[in-house]
Amino acid sequence: MRNQYLDSLRGFALLGLSLTNLFFMANFAYGYVSPVTRDGVESALSLLTTVFADGRFRTLFCLVFGAALVIQYKAHNKGVDNLFVIKSRLCVLGIFGVLHGYLLWPGDILLNYALSGLLALMWLDAKHRLLSVALLTVLPVILLVILSILVSEPGFDRSSAEYATLLSSLPVSYAELLSENISHFNMMIILIPLATLWNTLGLMLLGMELYERGWFSGQAFVSAKMMWAWWWGSVLASLLIWSNNETILGQMLETLNWLAAIPMALCYLVLLQAIHQLWPKLSQVLAIVGRYSLSLYLLQSVVGILVFHFLFPATRVSFTRVEYFGFFLALTLVQVILAILLDRAKKTGPAEYLLKRCVRHLSHM
Repeated sequence: MRNQYLDSLRGFALLGLSLTNLFFMANFAYGYVSPVTRDGVESALSLLTTVFADGRFRTLFCLVFGAALVIQYKAHNKGVDNLFVIKSRLCVLGIFGVLHGYLLWPGDILLNYALSGLLALMWLDAKHRLLSVALLTVLPVILLVILSILVSEPGFDRSSAEYATLLSSLPVSYAELLSENISHFNMMIILIPLATLWNTLGLMLLGMELYERGWFSGQAFVSAKMMWAWWWGSVLASLLIWSNNETILGQMLETLNWLAAIPMALCYLVLLQAIHQLWPKLSQVLAIVGRYSLSLYLLQSVVGILVFHFLFPATRVSFTRVEYFGFFLALTLVQVILAILLDRAKKTGPAEYLLKRCVRHLSHM
């Protein structure tokens, strides 16, 4: 029987991913480039994105992924066969990630999650994971801070010569997009063993530890004081990053946002626990979305790439945060409706179906 609370967390994290990913689907090299003049709405959305979205949903997804590994391991008899199935799922997921990164969007997370998940299996029966969590989440951030000092990039807006050069190099055909994807995803693959693999692994181990302590079953509760301490700690760190985002210091602090994302993700865990108890219908909708998370994640990329690069390429230049946020809301609604329709039709998501078939095939080899 599925854990509905865990599915609701997965669905919540999945829907939130596109809030920041859409920027990089339009322009993978630089993400969102600010307009010359910024009104109050632009600044407010920028602040809200930094505080509540940047890295938060990715972090929450990692925690859920780690908890799910423990659940899968304990769902059947522990043994070589069960581990083989889990490893097969992760390997197939990694292949999905490679295809996704090269053919659609190089910001793929599936390959990184698959590799981190394979390493996380070594901690399935570990009794103490918190030291590993601390080292694996902090050390990659320190490395990236050092790299940001050595390779600093000047900030620019839409009036700069650098932006004009960027616009002239944007792909105008799928062949050009594919060439750009190959270049960018090769760089992402190089970055995985340097930093992102270990940070993701640390977050997955934290998810494992939280599951063992009852965080994903409603057995553990956090005091209001502790939750508000996490909340304000994350908010204040994000405010510091946001207020310096166009300076050299801001580039260094931006990497530290990986750490500020952890307490906010823990707050989301508590929030979704409250929603699960107080508004079960909303929790059920999020859980339905979570059950189709792989198909919907790939759908986000398909829609984003189609809109920004083929249907409405001018949006890569014209969209401000207001338009991006409107696009995010529309895409969220489409995903929720599609998931509900698939659930009512008792259909498996296409990506989930393909994943199961591939794993079943490997199990019978």
